[in-house]
Amino acid sequence: MEDRYEIRGKIGQGGLGAVYRAYDTRMNREVAIKRILVSNEDKALENESTRQLAKEAGALASLQHPNIVTVYDVGSDDDGPFVVMELLSGKSIDELISRAPMTWEDFHEFALQTQEALIAAQDLHMVHRDLKPANIMLNWLPSGKFQVKIVDFGLAKLSPKPSLQTLDHSDSVFGSIFFMAPEQFERVPLDARTDMYAIGCVYYYALTGFYPFDGDTGPQVMAAHLQHTVRPLQEVRSEIPLWLCDWIMWHVNRMTDDRPASARESLRVFLANDVVANPPMSTGTPPGIPQSDWPYRTSTARVRPAVPATQVPTSLTDSQKVLTTPQPLLPPEGSRPSVHTSRVGPATPTGAITETAPSPLQPEPTSAPPLRPTPAGPVPPVPSGAHVPQRPRSAPTPTGPVAHKATPPARKPPQKTVKKAKIGTIMAGGVLAIVVAAGFLMWDDYQLNTVVTPILSQAAITTQKDIQVDSAQINALLKATMSDKFSTDRLTLYRALVLAKSTDATDIDRRILQFIGTDAKMPEGNRTNLIREVLRKRNNVNIKEDLVSFAGKTPDREASSAALQTSRMIGTPP
Repeated sequence: MEDRYEIRGKIGQGGLGAVYRAYDTRMNREVAIKRILVSNEDKALENESTRQLAKEAGALASLQHPNIVTVYDVGSDDDGPFVVMELLSGKSIDELISRAPMTWEDFHEFALQTQEALIAAQDLHMVHRDLKPANIMLNWLPSGKFQVKIVDFGLAKLSPKPSLQTLDHSDSVFGSIFFMAPEQFERVPLDARTDMYAIGCVYYYALTGFYPFDGDTGPQVMAAHLQHTVRPLQEVRSEIPLWLCDWIMWHVNRMTDDRPASARESLRVFLANDVVANPPMSTGTPPGIPQSDWPYRTSTARVRPAVPATQVPTSLTDSQKVLTTPQPLLPPEGSRPSVHTSRVGPATPTGAITETAPSPLQPEPTSAPPLRPTPAGPVPPVPSGAHVPQRPRSAPTPTGPVAHKATPPARKPPQKTVKKAKIGTIMAGGVLAIVVAAGFLMWDDYQLNTVVTPILSQAAITTQKDIQVDSAQINALLKATMSDKFSTDRLTLYRALVLAKSTDATDIDRRILQFIGTDAKMPEGNRTNLIREVLRKRNNVNIKEDLVSFAGKTPDREASSAALQTSRMIGTPP
């Protein structure tokens, strides 16, 4: 690096590494250099990180888009791998929003540019993985118009995965989890819909100044994402179109299938609603309906838990409102006056061009059924009008603005015999039974993730002394020990059970013994591990006789031996 790039100062520190201002002596230009953090203790890991970085940088270099930072070079030296990219002189979104939320006019332009950038990346099958306000910059062009620049595209997967115990101790990691999709905590494959969730969180933050999913600690923020604890945007921010509120909330749906399938679909729906004048505007007032009827849900079967109507707030507290008046985004002080101070309206009958405030539109709703955004496949053509989804009192639908299509003509009922009709009914019943069974399995898996993941984050903190749990949470932790999804977290699960303290009348030690004694489908070795890794370390002398009784009844010889040994050792330091 020293032969070509002259380091001239440190710009900042992020979750991926440090960023430096440098000068490219070969191309005679200023650049930014980001050093990627890797483990110096493992040379093989460092070499693999460097190899992956070079591969990823090649793909990033092909993203020649005005709204994505340009990558110039990639390399490695004695200090590790680095990426050379264009130097940005603007400010990040978190810096700008700390002053005041965006106006509707500025947000309109901001949304268009970010969606254009995501479309370009998704067409190359790239996923950012770490979209947040700190990774979105605004530069100002000579004309005074701001230009969005997304940085660190695809680099998040090159850094070592942070351990859960760092969530409360690293500003960079803690800042990211406010915008991370639930599936990133659940350790499942990511796709474009993960970025759609993150950008939806960024949009919410840009218009309000606070996070849609919040908490005082890392585990609390994770639980907010997993349990979909979010106040609808229209209750928080006024003077923006209602369809825009629904459009943003569509992005942050809990389940991936209920979000926009891609930025292309998202932008299509945005433009379909932004076409006519005088749309209904948000007043920032709660609608006064039960929380269970709010439209921002995942699906008809998997809604966030309802609360009693008496617990639903009828008004917002000061901390939940946008306290700072939205301010326009202005060029840096000393710049020439902007020629983009307002959007240009249509020509008047006299031929003059008028400057008008933006007026996105929504036509009158029709009686036709909505054409909902599809999670995959070709995007249907945009109709001449657009529709904002209504709040259903029953049969809730995924959140998001949707467009209408005409109702197809009714078909004549086919002539079927009674015998065929009976066969069809039987087949339909079988299919329905399969669908219902699958729904229960998905709901059970969803509940397991929602309950267990926040507890694991506490157990991973080495200084944690105890974890407060109730009967349902204990049952979920025990079920998780048999789930393949938590196979890599088995030791953390055992630690969570060791630290568990009951908040109700549950006898945790006897509940564990009951679990390992009655479940015939338990994986091999799980009984033994729960006895040695959990009951032994819990060291409860009151279960000595229970362990001996279990040892005499269980057909599992290894578990029987572990129970007898543990009964003798209980009462001594583990």
